[in-house]
Amino acid sequence: MPKMDAVPEYEAQEIEREIKKELAGAGSNVSDAVRRINEMFGTNDTPQTVTRQLKQGILPHWKLRRIAAALDYELVWKKKEPQQ
Repeated sequence: MPKMDAVPEYEAQEIEREIKKELAGAGSNVSDAVRRINEMFGTNDTPQTVTRQLKQGILPHWKLRRIAAALDYELVWKKKEPQQ
C-alpha cells in the first residue's frame, strides 16, 4: 500500500474535531461508529486505528464515507457561494 502524506497538524486537528463533533451530535463516538461500520461492511477496523488516522490526518475518504453511512448521514459536495 502506498504511503499517504499527512496534512499539517493544525489541519488534522481541525478535521478530527469536526468529525468528533458530528459523531457526538449523532449520539455516537469513534468506537460506536467503528462497530457499526464493521457490522455494515464486514470489516474489522478498530477504534484505535481510526483514531490514529484522524490524529495523523490520514483518514481515507472512503472510510469517512463509511463513518457517515454508519451514522445515517451522506457527504455532499457543494460549491461555495462567491465571496464579495
